[in-house]
Order: sequence, then C-alpha cells, then structure tokens
Amino acid sequence: MSAILAFVTAAILILVGLFRRKRPAAHTDEVLVRRYTHPGHAWARVTEDGDVLVGVDDFAQSLIGSVDSVRLPRLLSRVKQGGIEMRLRHGKRELPIVSPVSGFVTEKNEMVSAHPGLVNSAPYGDGWLFRVRPVNLPLQVRNLMSGRTAQQWQDSVRVQLSKFFSGTPALMYQDGGMIVNDLADRCSDEEWKAITTDFFLADDKAKL
Repeated sequence: MSAILAFVTAAILILVGLFRRKRPAAHTDEVLVRRYTHPGHAWARVTEDGDVLVGVDDFAQSLIGSVDSVRLPRLLSRVKQGGIEMRLRHGKRELPIVSPVSGFVTEKNEMVSAHPGLVNSAPYGDGWLFRVRPVNLPLQVRNLMSGRTAQQWQDSVRVQLSKFFSGTPALMYQDGGMIVNDLADRCSDEEWKAITTDFFLADDKAKL
C-alpha cells in the first residue's frame, strides 16, 4: 500500500514540475506579441501593468541618422493615435513621428533626453521615448501590426523607399542592406517633406 502511495505521489510531483516548466514559455510568447508597430514607424509595447511604452522603429532612426535631440509630449498631456506627438532632430532635419496609441503620458524617458543617441543604438530598448496610460487599447490595436505581418510590411517599405529615389538603391543602402548614415542630409527639402508625409503619415498640422 505504501509503495502504491509513493508511486502516486511521485507521479503527481512529476506532473506539477512539467506544468511549471511549460508556464514560463507561454508567458514569454504572450509578452513577445505585445509589441506592435504603427504604419507611421512608431512602436508600442504593453507593460505588465497595462501601460504602453512608445518608441520609434529601426527604419525611422536609420533614415534620420544620428539623433541630436528628441522632443517629447508633456507629462500628463493626452496623445492621440496617429497624431504627431514626438520629433527627432538631426542637423537641419526634423522627423515628426505620430503616436501609435491614444492615452495620457505618465512618464518620459529622461535618459533619451540627455543622451538622444540611444534612439539609434537601442531603438527597441533603452531608446524608448515615453510611457502612456492607454484609452481603449483593444480598439487601437486593430490599427497596429505585429509579428510576421509587421516584418513583411517593413520589407515592403524598403522597396517603396528604393522606388522613391528613382530606383537607385545603391545611393541609399550600404553593404548588408543598411540605410546610409547621411541619407537625410542627401535629400532636398522637397524630398524630405514628401518622405515625412508618405512614409511617416505626418502632415505636420498636428500639435507639438
């Protein structure tokens, strides 16, 4: 009898251990799909407490080049999905970026204000820009992309950029497919205005 009880106890412990090992993997998958991309090249990552961290994607930071300064919305101000809420500056060029979500700004990344180069070196990490307490996030997520859909869209954007410059990608890309560091400086004022409108959905009529 004692042998049977010991066997049952051991089986239960094994099952509990397997269940505990599987749970972190499921949690990781859930976190991975919590970063979304807006067609205006801003990303949104949902935090554990339900807030949203906002930043710009790799395409945006590559196109503007080395970021000299960052302009962010005021604390406690309300931002609107699709409205211009932040600006990146490089030399004489300024890149307006729309917010990927609507809500209230609860925190700004002071490290980025002091060291704007973080946007270039870690656009998805320490280079995040501000935190938002979202309003009706499930509805807003419908306008965002994630996972493979976001990656395919990024690939199509690169093709569009090639066509924008008369199909001469050699003038835009380095070895390995990276955007040349001074592409923003090579653009005329008219080209830059068209880029911000066509690729970043910024008509420059919004606030900030």
